[in-house]
Amino acid sequence: MKNKNKNKNKIWIWLTLIILVILGTVGGKRYMDMKTQEKDYQDGIAIIQNYVSDYLVKNYQGIEKIDWQGIGVEYRNSPTHGASLFGNYVNTRVRVYVSNDLFFTMRFTLTEETDYDNDLKKYVKLDSLNQRNTDVSIEVGLQNASNKLTSEKKVVFGKVKKSKEGSSKIKVSYNLDINELKY
Repeated sequence: MKNKNKNKNKIWIWLTLIILVILGTVGGKRYMDMKTQEKDYQDGIAIIQNYVSDYLVKNYQGIEKIDWQGIGVEYRNSPTHGASLFGNYVNTRVRVYVSNDLFFTMRFTLTEETDYDNDLKKYVKLDSLNQRNTDVSIEVGLQNASNKLTSEKKVVFGKVKKSKEGSSKIKVSYNLDINELKY
C-alpha cells in the first residue's frame, strides 16, 4: 500500500512539473515575442525621432528644446481572441519648446511615417515623412498651442520660423521608453 501511494505521489509530482514547464515555455515565448515586437517599435520610432529632430535643428530658428515623450502603444483586447500580443496603434509625441515653459506638441504614428519591410526585417521611412508634411505638423502644432495663449505669449511662438541657418543650440532629448496608451 505504501508503494502504491509513493508511486501515485511521484506521478503527481512529475505531472505537475511537466505542466509548469509547458506553462513557463508558452508564457516565456509570448513574453519574448512581445519584447521583440517592442524592439521593432523602438527602431521604427527612432527613425521618426531622428528625422524630425534633425529637420527642426537644421531648418527652424526660435526653438530651444526638443523633448520626445516616449512611445505610446495601444494593446487591444478581442472578445474572441483575448488580449493582443502586439499593439495595433503605436505613436510618439514631441514637445517643441520655444521658451522654458512654452511648447507646442506634434504627434507621429508608426504606420503613417514608417513601414515594416519584411525582407529587411526592420522599419523603413515612408515618403510621407518628408519636409512638407513636417512643416504642416509644425504649423498646426504652433497654431494649436498659440490659440490657448494670451497675446504676449503668442509673440514667443512667432519667433519660430523656417530658416536656412536653423538652430544649432537646440537641446534634444530622445525617449524610446514604451508606455501603454490609456484612454
